[in-house]
Amino acid sequence: MANKAKWTVLTYIAAHNNLNNYGRNSLDELLAVGSTSEVVLGALYDCKVGAARYVMGDPGGVEWQKQEGRFDSGDPDELIDTAKWLFEKYPAERYGLVLWSHGTGWEPSEIEEIAKEARLAASRDAAESRERSSEPGSRALFRTTLRSLLKPEKRIERAILFDDGTGHSLDTLELARVTDSIAKTIGQPLDVLGMDACLMANLEVAYEIRKAVRYLVASEELVPAHSWPYKEVFGSLRAKPTMTGAELAKLVVDRYIAYYTAKPPSGGDVTKVALDLGRIDDVVKMVNELAEALRADMSTVADALWDAQVGIRQRESRDGKRQPNKFDYTLWDMGSLAARLAESKVNSTAVRQAATNTVKALSAGAGAVLAEGHYGAWFDGIGGASVYFMPPGQQRVAPSYAQLAFAKDTQWGEMLLAYHKHFS
Repeated sequence: MANKAKWTVLTYIAAHNNLNNYGRNSLDELLAVGSTSEVVLGALYDCKVGAARYVMGDPGGVEWQKQEGRFDSGDPDELIDTAKWLFEKYPAERYGLVLWSHGTGWEPSEIEEIAKEARLAASRDAAESRERSSEPGSRALFRTTLRSLLKPEKRIERAILFDDGTGHSLDTLELARVTDSIAKTIGQPLDVLGMDACLMANLEVAYEIRKAVRYLVASEELVPAHSWPYKEVFGSLRAKPTMTGAELAKLVVDRYIAYYTAKPPSGGDVTKVALDLGRIDDVVKMVNELAEALRADMSTVADALWDAQVGIRQRESRDGKRQPNKFDYTLWDMGSLAARLAESKVNSTAVRQAATNTVKALSAGAGAVLAEGHYGAWFDGIGGASVYFMPPGQQRVAPSYAQLAFAKDTQWGEMLLAYHKHFS
């Protein structure tokens, strides 16, 4: 493979958890596809018995493999190092990175270990670790995020951090650091970042990484344990290595939805979107105008905002018969929220117009959404990307939220504070 490939893609499988077997299945699918001189597929597979780096050879074979010693796939620096290794070894015209995450969350034993690292003088508390492992914060992508959540000395503060969206904000900041570093290594943005991880089709994430990634493929909801249909996706890329980043991103959405429409998971929560991050600035500009309009007239629009928030949850949950997971993580679909405000009877023309403009900026084809798919009528009408929207009366707006570029460049965080204050 002396010549420059068309594509080099790293699939980073962090399966050192109870999804170990599913991670192995994903690796086997990549091995079945194999690499060519034009499409190089590499992988990092971390499981309970160890980790290894792979470069796929002919279908079913391995061109190169190296067992790693002590390896922490939850460490963002290990991810950066692995990506740099593959992309420097196999330069290409286009690059892809797929992150296969911790899925169902960090296990209690891992939380105990990280808590001990974070609070050196603290005793290991197995009971609290079991409790935390079932909360939203346990799904953190990175060990560094979890360490921050576990650092406070007071148990009540740790509990709040696990539940107020802090983990998602900190993961977003770490992901930006990772993608920025990789983009510098390859001298260009990643063409496709695929999140085979939960809840990452999110405006805050998209905006944070927009300079280092061209197309983001992710889900607003949890990703089923069976993960992406890697054989179908990369088999198609192998057959047509001249695909652009946009074509590959759209292909993932199409194959993913087709797979889970034929084999729906028990929960039925299947969504996937491809976002053109070259257009995300336009979306954020419209969202900012909406936030400014809402904040300026909060005393009269707060009830309509609350009605929109409740209505979206009722629709997606079928009046409580289902439980879409993004709500547990204080994430709401931005397109649905804007559409309801645009159609509402609020007196503020500015709110309705800004909401309409937000819908247009997100719309498939004309806006930032390159492709969107879902399984289940309860998701009809979603815009494809979520936004942090902590309901009033539930915990607080996460202090870490202000660190995000989205929060710094828009009035969304200030609008949330005004919204909470109105109902306090």
